[in-house]
Order: sequence, then C-alpha cells, then structure tokens
Amino acid sequence: MELLQNILQNSLFRQVHDRRRSELRNIFADLEGCPHKHFLSLHKYTNGTPQRFYCRSSYTKYLKWLQSIDLDQRDKLQEYFRDFMVELNHAFLHLTEINQFDWHDQLDTSDNYELTRFIDQNIHPTYLRLIEAVYSPMLRIPAYFSRLKRGKGTEKLDVFNIVEELKTSDLNELTVHYRHVVRNGIAHGGIKFFDNSISYKDKQRNEDVLSDRTMVNVCDNIIDTCNAIVLAFSVFVIANQHHGYEIPNQLLIDELKEETKTPWWEIIGCTPSEYTDLNQLIVHVRARTYDFFKVQVSVFQSGYLAELFAPGYSRYFFSIRSPNAWPGFTVFDGEKLRLLRQSGCPRLEDYQGVVIENLIFFVPRLKLPRFIHRMGTMYSYFRVNMPIIAADFRKSMRLPSLKVRDAKIHRNSWGLVLSGTVLIQDQSDDLISDIRKVLRRIISKSLSHARQHTSRLDLLRYLPLGYARISVYCGDHRRRQFGGLGKDLVCTVQVQRIIRIQAPDIFGSTIEKRGRYRIAWNRAWLEDMDGQPAV
Repeated sequence: MELLQNILQNSLFRQVHDRRRSELRNIFADLEGCPHKHFLSLHKYTNGTPQRFYCRSSYTKYLKWLQSIDLDQRDKLQEYFRDFMVELNHAFLHLTEINQFDWHDQLDTSDNYELTRFIDQNIHPTYLRLIEAVYSPMLRIPAYFSRLKRGKGTEKLDVFNIVEELKTSDLNELTVHYRHVVRNGIAHGGIKFFDNSISYKDKQRNEDVLSDRTMVNVCDNIIDTCNAIVLAFSVFVIANQHHGYEIPNQLLIDELKEETKTPWWEIIGCTPSEYTDLNQLIVHVRARTYDFFKVQVSVFQSGYLAELFAPGYSRYFFSIRSPNAWPGFTVFDGEKLRLLRQSGCPRLEDYQGVVIENLIFFVPRLKLPRFIHRMGTMYSYFRVNMPIIAADFRKSMRLPSLKVRDAKIHRNSWGLVLSGTVLIQDQSDDLISDIRKVLRRIISKSLSHARQHTSRLDLLRYLPLGYARISVYCGDHRRRQFGGLGKDLVCTVQVQRIIRIQAPDIFGSTIEKRGRYRIAWNRAWLEDMDGQPAV
C-alpha cells in the first residue's frame, strides 16, 4: 500500500505539494473545510502570470454571492450548473488559453506603430473573446437569479442585459471595466486608429475614444476580473463538491496537470475522442528524459489520476512526445481503473492489467547507465526542494524574500549602470527594518538577474558595477505597470561608484545613508504607513 501511495502522490514532490496546499488553505479560507486535497490547480493564482493579478474585491464579492445563493437555493443553483456545464467548461478552457499568452507582463513594443499593430492583432481579439466566452457566461449566473428574484423572464440574457441587470446589485463592481461600445466596435469592425488613440463606434453611432495605453489597461482589467470570477467559482465548487456540485472538466484537467507535473513529465492537454465504439480520452504528454523507469512511474500515476479526475471513458490513451525519445504511447483500460478505484484496492499488485497489453512504448534515443539516471533524480530532488529549505531558513532568520521583477544594465565608462524593480515578499510588520537587512541582496540579486539575461558573448556581462538604482515595491503588478509614485513603491536603493552620474531622488523623499547604500523612502508610502524611518 505504501508503494502505491508513493507512486500516486509522487514522493519527489510530496513536500512541495503539501506546502502549496497549506499556502492555499491560508490564502483561501474556504478550502479549510475541504474534505479532499485535490486543489493544487489553484496554485497558479498565487504565482502565475497573469492569474496572480486577479481582482481581490471582485473575487470576494462573487464568492459571497455564490455562498448566499447556495444557502437559499442550492437545488436551483446545482440545476443551473448542470444545464450550462458545457458553456461553463468552455469558459474555463478559453481563459486558460488566454492566460498562456506571453504578453501579459510586458509589451515588447518600441514605437507607436508596433503598439498599434499589437493592439489590433492581440488586444482586440482577446478582449472580444473574454467578453463573449468567459465574462458573459460567468456573470449570466447571478443575472439569471437576479431576474428570478424580480419575477422577470430569463431569456435574452446577452452581455448588455447581463451588465444592466447587475449594475444595480451588490455585484456592480464586476461591471465597471466592461465597455459596451468598445465591444461592439471590435465585433462589428467600427474601429479607427489615430495617433496615440483609437475610436470605437457601434451600429447606433455611439463612440468611445481611448488612448493606446488605456485600451491595454482595459483589457488587463477585464482579464483580472475574469480570473477573479473563475477563481471564486473554482473555490466554491471545490469546497462544496461533497454537497453535490459538479466540477468543470477543464478544472479537473488542470488539477491532473498540476499533480503529475515533474521536471521530466508534463501533461499539456486532453482531447476527448472515440476508438471503434469506445469513448476515449487522449492525454498529450511532453517527456524530457532518457529514463524509461521515470516514464513508467509517471505514466501510471497519470493514468490513475486521469480516471479519477475525468471518469467515464473506456480508454485513456497517452500520446508521449519527447526530444529524447521516439514518439511513444500507452493505453489504460478505463473500466478496470474505475472498478479498482471504487473498490478501494490498496495494493499495487491489484493494478496489473490496467495497461492494455502491458505495453508502455517509450524508446529513448540514447541509452545511459543507471547511475546517471539516479544522479539526475537526486539533482531534481534538490532543485525542487532547495527553495523550500531556503524559504524556511529565511523565515527562521526573519528575512524577507526578494523577487526581481525587472532589471536592465548598460555601459557607462568603465562600469555597469543597473536599474531594476524588486518586489519584497514575506515581510514582517516592520518593513523598514526588513529592507535595511537586505540592502546588499537587493543590489546583488538584481545584478545577477540582469547578467543572466545578457549574452555570454557580450562584454557588458563581465563589467564591474558602477552605478545602481533599484526601486523596491511591496505590492506586485505587471511589469509594464510599475512606475510612478504609488503607495506600493517603498523606496529606492542606490549604490554609486561612478561619481559623475547624477540622478534625482524621489520627489519629497526622506533620505537615509547606510554605508555605501543610499535609501530614498517614498513619501506617499510613508504617509500611508503613518510613520517615518529613524535616520
């Protein structure tokens, strides 16, 4: 039984997964009473981009609304979920695909023309897709029950009527970022591009003019709102699954991906299909290893969990693609997996025969000695668990963790000029003291990050540091949104070795010198904290 559990829980990642589950329970209190532990898929809302930027207030309001309806009309809410599960599942799928775009953190545009092209080719299609496939079906739920409460008909609940229905409710905050004229202008081709601005017109000739950057922010806000709504829905159905709520298939597939993911094995998607007269789920896998034993263990764990999270298929076909091996495959008997799961068989021997013809076809292009595979496993273990060990050490030393959000270098005379943005995390109540403890790490970690993103053939990578100014923030944002003198900007940390470089400090800041480090404390942050550093 212990061997079976080690395989199913992935002993290499057990400590990491337990830590993540504990963090999720601390962040999302509704998971505390969850009778199971299959909610690792929510981890992306703590560290993923753009998922972690979800609107906190929208999440809270939508979740509270679901909980209130559950208390009063649980049967009707469950019936609605069953009737519209296909639409809700598609909403999860569309949002997952949109979240995978690579432009959510930073726009790589150097001029107005490139920005205009980017908006036309990426922002506009994404905005329309979000509104139609995610925003509308997820907000149709409260709009539907709002009309029932008012004794009105529930037909013709398109996005305009949904927003109008919710504007006067407690969920009005979820509607503030929706722009109907912009949506119609994109949908019906009523768009005109001007210098630094865009005009949107609907069929009634209503017009909305936005600057380029404003349109990008509008899309960002809708993404954050949709992520908040989907997160609230996910937390609700996961925490209340034992009450009879059905979980969307896409959410279960995301859980399958998260629980089986290793440095050498990653499920990238699932496709329902048919094989002769049998229904079949094709699981697409990317394997990055020469070790057949690792694939054997991962494929068994994935097959078991695939039937657990996506039951009802007669066959589970795993299509394995790898740069280190020939195309491979294996097939599980879904009926046998279901019977074994329902009977609660605790022994590994009971699962003999679940793989059809006992065939796992995976032929590495290169055969390596066994001890090399074992060394690779040990390396993976330390690579996975060292961040946990380091985090525990920092916590015991009462040191905050630092995350470099951006760092750039260029040359000036004999040295490097470094600029960057650092996010300070896990801070104590005395953030000022925390920053004073890690001044050296702020500079060194930013410099290391900038050098890592510079070519090894570039002389710039090897020059000594001549000047550095790093902005330290206590709140996370998209990289393109950092800047200005908001309350989240705590201070700037400066090191100067090239004397002739002159740069102004934050306006109205309080200056503190500690050795070679010059700290400029942001006045807006100090006023928000209602305190001044002792300098």
